[in-house]
Amino acid sequence: MILILLIAAIFGFVLSTTLFLKRSTNTLATRILGGFYFLLSLYALQAYIIDGGYLEHFTWFFLWPLLPYHLIFVPIYYYFQVILTDRLNFKITDLILFIPFLLGVIDVSYVYLQPVSFYNDIISHTISSPERRLEVDYWLLTLDQHLLIRHVWQLGVLVVLLPQLITFIKKDKNDELKSILNKWLVTFWSILMIMALLAILYALEKMFEENLFHSLLVIGKNGGIITFFLYIALFLIGVIPIYFPTILYGYPQKVIPASSPEVAVKEPKEQDDELKFGLDEQEVKSKLMGLKDRKLYLNQNFNLTECARELEMPSHHISYFLKKQYGLSFASYKNSLRMEHAKQLIENGYLESNTIEALASECGFTSRTSFSKTFKTLVEVSPSEYAATMN
Repeated sequence: MILILLIAAIFGFVLSTTLFLKRSTNTLATRILGGFYFLLSLYALQAYIIDGGYLEHFTWFFLWPLLPYHLIFVPIYYYFQVILTDRLNFKITDLILFIPFLLGVIDVSYVYLQPVSFYNDIISHTISSPERRLEVDYWLLTLDQHLLIRHVWQLGVLVVLLPQLITFIKKDKNDELKSILNKWLVTFWSILMIMALLAILYALEKMFEENLFHSLLVIGKNGGIITFFLYIALFLIGVIPIYFPTILYGYPQKVIPASSPEVAVKEPKEQDDELKFGLDEQEVKSKLMGLKDRKLYLNQNFNLTECARELEMPSHHISYFLKKQYGLSFASYKNSLRMEHAKQLIENGYLESNTIEALASECGFTSRTSFSKTFKTLVEVSPSEYAATMN
C-alpha cells in the first residue's frame, strides 16, 4: 500500500512539469496549480521514503521539506481565487496564510544551528521508530504540531473559499465548458477537504497517542484506517486531473456578444468586457490575424486540430472564441476566409485564364462541387456569376 505514495509522487511530478512548461492560454492558473502539485509530490515522496523504511539512504531529505509543506495550501488558495474571480489579488490579510511557514522557518533554523549530533539524533530516532517520528520536538513546536497547524490552515482556506465556490458554480450552468469546470472544482475542493480532515485526525492520533478509529487495515508499521484513507486521498489528488484535461485551459467568464455571421470576417466592435481565462481577446485576435496573413486556411488539410497546433491553443477554446466573437463555427470561419480569398482572385481576373476547378484548388477545396456550393451559400451567387459582375 506504501506504493500508493510513490505513484502519487510520480504523477504529481509529471503533472507539475506539464503545467509549468505547457504553452497555455491561462498561464497564471496553470502555473499556480503546477506549484501545488510540485509541493504535493514532495509531500508524497517523503512519506514514501520514511514509511517505506528508506530514510537511512536519504537522510538529507527530512528536515527542510517542512518549509515548502507549510506553503501547500497557498497555491490552493490562489488557484481558486484566480479561477473564481478572474484575478490574482494579494491583500494584507493574506499574510495569515504564511504563519505556519514562519513557525517552520524558526524551528528549521533552530535545528540547523545546533550541533550536527542534534540533527543526527533526530534522523536516528526517525529511522528506528518511524511511527513515533512526529513526537520530535524542534523548538517552538513538535513535528506533529507542525502537521496539525498546516492542515488546520488548509481546512480554513477551503472553508473560506466555499461561499465563492458555491456562487461560481451557480453561474452559466448550461455552458459545456463551465459544467466541466464546475465538476473539476467541486471534486478538487472535496478531495482537498478530505485530505485536510484526515491529516488533522492523523496528527491528533499521534499527539494524544490514541487510536481514534480502531485499525481496520494494517499499513506498514504505523497502520490504521486514517493512514490508509489519507494515502488514498493523496493518490486521488495526484491522478484526478487525468479525468479533467480541459479544465487546465480555463474558462471565459466574460464574453463579447456574437456578431452576425458575414462572408468577410470583420473585427467585432470594441467592448468594455473582454474574454478572460485563457481567451484574451487581443492575443487570440492577433494569433488569428497571423494565421490569416500566412493563408494557412488555404491548405486542403487545414482543420481545427491543425489550427489549434498553429495557434498553440486548445481546440475547444478556438471554437468557443469564434462562436462568441463572430457567431461562426470553425468550419464557417474557415470557409469565410476562403471565400474572401476566392473573391479577391476573381476580382483580379483569375478566371480569365484559369478554370473554376483551379480556383477551387487554390482556395483549399478538393472539388469544384463543394467549392461552388460553399461560394453560392456565402456569396449568394455562383463563382461564374460573380465573375460576370466584374465585367
